[in-house]
Amino acid sequence: CLLRMHLQQATPEPIDTTMKIIAATISLLLPATNAFSPQLATAGRSSFRPIFSTALSSSSYLDNLSSVSTSSSFTATDEQATEILDSTFRRTVSSTANTPSSVPVMSKLSLNEADILANGVIDNVKRNEFPPIVVTVVDRQANILVQKRMDDVCHAAFPEFSYAKAFTCVTMGVSSREFRDKYTATNDAAKIGQMNSMMAISKMAAFPGGVLLRNGDNEIIGAIGVSGAAGDEDEYVALNSAWESGLPLETMPKEHSCTTVKSP
Repeated sequence: CLLRMHLQQATPEPIDTTMKIIAATISLLLPATNAFSPQLATAGRSSFRPIFSTALSSSSYLDNLSSVSTSSSFTATDEQATEILDSTFRRTVSSTANTPSSVPVMSKLSLNEADILANGVIDNVKRNEFPPIVVTVVDRQANILVQKRMDDVCHAAFPEFSYAKAFTCVTMGVSSREFRDKYTATNDAAKIGQMNSMMAISKMAAFPGGVLLRNGDNEIIGAIGVSGAAGDEDEYVALNSAWESGLPLETMPKEHSCTTVKSP
């Protein structure tokens, strides 16, 4: 609006002050234009993160505006002012569209972030009309950050199962499904015996429902464990919660295997 007013006024005064105000405004507003990958709308999403940044800098925008004539002999109509602004914005977006995203890397899961993930799991369960579950979110040391139990969970062991799945992810560096598959894929009795021994010694779970969480540097920062529905459903709600959270997370597995999804 300030620039439009300036363009529509024949004034010999310098526009430095106006530009500074515009620059401050742009620096606050333009980060909201971040674009997100279209792949996030499909199964197999690894995270909900910008694939490129259109958080344009105010200096870049104003550099393009510098080519606009603002001499005292130029007075823009409302349509001309709009076209100047639109054209300048398009040029600036085009020049920065391939700039790598500056999304910060998460060093750890906070209590608030863990709560967002747990609430997301419960929301996904309700949307898909799955049986009530228990969700556990742990940090990189497998300490519980958040554990929530939905009403009418029918089994007292589900909180322990939920934690065991998350614990397995963090300690083994894979999802609980992948932990199972690693030792059972070849039906090798020795490997299956090894897996059973590991589960007996520590609280591990060799069934789906545990999702490993990594940051942008591929470092483990935590896990989500879900128990109460079918294994594929447990895993799906954990994955979808991470994908929908808006947090810069990479998940393992990267795709869900659930065939009973009603509301993706």
